[in-house]
Amino acid sequence: MIIIDAGHGGKDPGAIADGVKEKDWNLEVSLHQYEFLKKLGIPCKLTRKTDIDLSPDKRSELVRSSDATVCLSNHFNAGGGSGAEVIHSKYATPAFAKSTADALKKVMPVRRVFSREGSNGKDYYYMHRLTGQVETLIIEYGFLDSAVDRRKLNVRSFRFQLAEAAALAAVRYTKGNLNSSPLYFVQSGAYKEKSRADHLCEELKKKGYNAFVKQEG
Repeated sequence: MIIIDAGHGGKDPGAIADGVKEKDWNLEVSLHQYEFLKKLGIPCKLTRKTDIDLSPDKRSELVRSSDATVCLSNHFNAGGGSGAEVIHSKYATPAFAKSTADALKKVMPVRRVFSREGSNGKDYYYMHRLTGQVETLIIEYGFLDSAVDRRKLNVRSFRFQLAEAAALAAVRYTKGNLNSSPLYFVQSGAYKEKSRADHLCEELKKKGYNAFVKQEG
């Protein structure tokens, strides 16, 4: 299970630059990731599907109770700089963050991969501090106030390309495949009658396959 978090939302716009509110792009790429993973048959959830307020306690509780292995918390940066950033918990190994950064590098330069410690010695970001056993990455896909980044990020399909790269990195990580080797998804049959699809799915499960029924159209 992968849980996708669209950062900020509601009264909290996040970063704002040149007419773009971070919360809107966060939600857009998160919804795309969700649909992308669902089409691949990967179990996934969202912390929010619309422009709503989520307190730190509520957001982190949604992640903790999701039964997810990992969380992708989607953001866009501001404040000077250029490139993507991937932030992991100080208590996590950097493997997941580095493999995600490697995937993003194929699309967007990566500024850094890091963790941040607060003055109390614990994780600085509550999405690391309060999300329990769910390994959470905060992904900043680029800087809204960078002319270099915005030339790319203004293209919606480019933002979606970044989102898909991060999503596939999460799939590889949960399956123990940290390199960039391809993943293959197998379709066993296609039917107009759902009952026939359900029957084949049950037969495959009896044989030990992790089968599922997915509706198209």
